[in-house]
Amino acid sequence: MPFTLVFDIRSNHDTGVSRYGLSLLKAVVPSAILEGWRLIVVVWDFQEERALAAVNGLDAEILVCPDFQGFVRSSPWLRDLLISRCADFYYTSHYTADPFCPVPFAFTIHDLNRLRFPDLSYTEESFIRRFGHREFTRMKCELARLAEWDHMTEEENLFTRYFEALYACLLQGAGIVMVVSNATADDVQTHLGVQSDRLAFVPGGVDTTFFHPASEAKVAAVRMEYGLNRPYVLFVGLAHPTKRFHWLVDEMFRDGKEPSPGVQLAAVGGHAERLPRVGNLLAKLREDEVIFTGHVPDTNLVALYTGARALVTATANEGIGLPCLEAMACGTPVIAPDIPALRETLGRTGLFYKPGDGDDFRFKLSGVLSAPTYKPSPLLLPDWQISAVHFMNTMRRAMTPHLQVPKIHPSESPGSTTTWDTGSATTPSSNSARTGWPAPSAASTPLRTPPRPCSY
Repeated sequence: MPFTLVFDIRSNHDTGVSRYGLSLLKAVVPSAILEGWRLIVVVWDFQEERALAAVNGLDAEILVCPDFQGFVRSSPWLRDLLISRCADFYYTSHYTADPFCPVPFAFTIHDLNRLRFPDLSYTEESFIRRFGHREFTRMKCELARLAEWDHMTEEENLFTRYFEALYACLLQGAGIVMVVSNATADDVQTHLGVQSDRLAFVPGGVDTTFFHPASEAKVAAVRMEYGLNRPYVLFVGLAHPTKRFHWLVDEMFRDGKEPSPGVQLAAVGGHAERLPRVGNLLAKLREDEVIFTGHVPDTNLVALYTGARALVTATANEGIGLPCLEAMACGTPVIAPDIPALRETLGRTGLFYKPGDGDDFRFKLSGVLSAPTYKPSPLLLPDWQISAVHFMNTMRRAMTPHLQVPKIHPSESPGSTTTWDTGSATTPSSNSARTGWPAPSAASTPLRTPPRPCSY
């Protein structure tokens, strides 16, 4: 029987985690088919078309999960699928998984924002506003079933309690924990106590055949479409509180401290305009100073990157920061807080400011706006094919726990620009990126008993 891998790319939002899953899938499929694996891909309905494109006609089955597209990952449908299809291994590119997965599994931790910054995470009210009462009830029900791992008091934020208990359960069951950066690996070891030999480094990348400078005509057309009639800077991503979008708006347009009169801020993604603090700031501004594009097609996103004077972010923490890589691929400088993950991603090419220092941020932004022809220093961008090499080596280790798969050794400190050192001849020598992380020593994971039924 062929090795059967269920590859789950479902994500709550159509942003970075979804792009990571789709891009990794596209890079992994040819190698998995060549190895003779049976590949079953699980998606939400909004991902189906792009998953089919990623598979590109190769022999992989795409299944749309019929479950409610909510936050909680507990799924009888998925457990039935894994058992009925005799799955050997389950992988999800999401940062959580079904805690009662009945087969050996792994998942990817992109960051630990929800645990490191509980004050910037969901309150009960904001969770209900985002996901609805039904999903809130499901979360409470699952937390009750995770009582063995729930060691926080009832006075603590329910969402934080749920995440603490869920991760404790998942980390007990997962043979492998994949991480996207050295910064995330450090957080996982520090905050969750996971040993380094259980971590597998599977970084993000950028497809430079798609993300590259757009033509002047395309940039002009997209600027007209979104009402960007003046020099503009770009924000990309969902405006979760950890992204600190309100801080960007406040610092860019504070009375008497604007870095350059007439500059526009274009926000790509969603939710930013719904934040009360953002609404209060916008009430004081001209209507066209902040442009909310919502979700945009990727072809338009490339043009928006290309036309922007800079990509700006004020994020409290990141896993890798895919928009930063995409912007650099399009020749656009990135102005970012000096935090470990982005220092690792951008190396010496980023324009870093001290986190929370508005004067430093405006100084960096003024410098870019006053030099219209400024371009960042060349950056050796990580390739998704390298990510696929890391993933395949990790899966081989999971299939045969005692197989001596070449390990990954960091060749320089985070933030440097070096070639990946996987110790494997399968790594294309022409690809380059920054750092590595030791491959996991994955023990086989015992079958787990599904929880008792719970009525929602």
